[in-house]
Amino acid sequence: GQGLWTRYVILNLLSGGRKYPVLELLIKAIIGGAVIATVSTVSQKYPTIGAFVLGIPLASFVAFVFMYYSGVDEQTFKTISIQTVYFVGVSLLFFPIFVYTMPYVGFWTAMITGTVITGSLMLGLYRYLVYL
Repeated sequence: GQGLWTRYVILNLLSGGRKYPVLELLIKAIIGGAVIATVSTVSQKYPTIGAFVLGIPLASFVAFVFMYYSGVDEQTFKTISIQTVYFVGVSLLFFPIFVYTMPYVGFWTAMITGTVITGSLMLGLYRYLVYL
């Protein structure tokens, strides 16, 4: 029946099988979309709860589970974990840039300015890490 097929698909995904790469991508997209929808809805009334949900590394948890069941080695987890800390640190610069420029230049200009500056710094960090 359908329940058996669903269990087969889930087990196949978790065992690292690549018979359903589109389904794996769809599951990840649904989880990511759910986080965005929750934050954007809840934040309107409870901004602290929205910030809390954004602060949870839910995408990392989901990605790590898929990576683990795909057979990724410990060194890769170590590298990703350490480098994520670097990228998160740089990406946090977006928030003060956005907040402090918005009253002077408006929402979209502040958004673009924060994104360009932070993106440039992240690209520089990426190049540094790749060419170490």
